[in-house]
Amino acid sequence: AYDGPPRRAQAWAGTDRQCRGRLMGVVRDAEGPVHVSALVAAWPEPEQRERCLAGLVADRLLVRAADSAYALP
Repeated sequence: AYDGPPRRAQAWAGTDRQCRGRLMGVVRDAEGPVHVSALVAAWPEPEQRERCLAGLVADRLLVRAADSAYALP
């Protein structure tokens, strides 16, 4: 058993991890490619959203289906 001081939990709200999860959820729940407007509605902060989308594409979890749409590979 751990007898040291209480450990502080990692923050979740507003993190890239939360953003990526929310974006993946939108794409996963869709029946086809998702227009970027749906992703904007899911995560309105543009800089973080674009960074997370780029990371998801680089990690091959998402693919660009068109200029303004994303889909699962």
